[in-house]
Amino acid sequence: MPTPLRLCLDLNVWCASFLADRAGRNNTSTQRLVSAVRSGLSPLGPMQLVISWGMLNRLRKVFILDWNIDRETTDELIQAIVGYANLGPAGLGPQLTLGGTGMMPIRDDEDAHVLDTAIAASADILVTSNMADFLPRHIEIITPDRLAKFVHPKKTVLIAHPFLVRDWFDAGKILH
Repeated sequence: MPTPLRLCLDLNVWCASFLADRAGRNNTSTQRLVSAVRSGLSPLGPMQLVISWGMLNRLRKVFILDWNIDRETTDELIQAIVGYANLGPAGLGPQLTLGGTGMMPIRDDEDAHVLDTAIAASADILVTSNMADFLPRHIEIITPDRLAKFVHPKKTVLIAHPFLVRDWFDAGKILH
């Protein structure tokens, strides 16, 4: 079996997919990403979700406090995401982390935590709609507003927009 592609979905991806579901939309870029991590498979091969408890706690707050979604529904959604992380491809084990190192020099603490999580769990790709939030000085921009690369001694992480990852799904390979 090929090595799973380790994918860290920023909270904006989860939120956009949820909103698209509620609006009755189908097959949006974010819905395709969530579907891939839900099944553990994509046109790029096996997938493994990387996420942290800190990210899930923030998502819980958005659903309850910002969107007024009831606690029961919110808890079901969060537990489903935990299940996706825990069920990854056979032999890989769960990829639900406590978080990262807290060392990323990004202005926004929430975004720094997401990048930390991606690095701590050796994600291959961090997917975000907010590319500008992940671009401190030491991140190499490959394609403006679509693709960047963060090189860390532990792991190189691609930071990609959902539209670009959708294009990779359509092509069946990562293009950059």
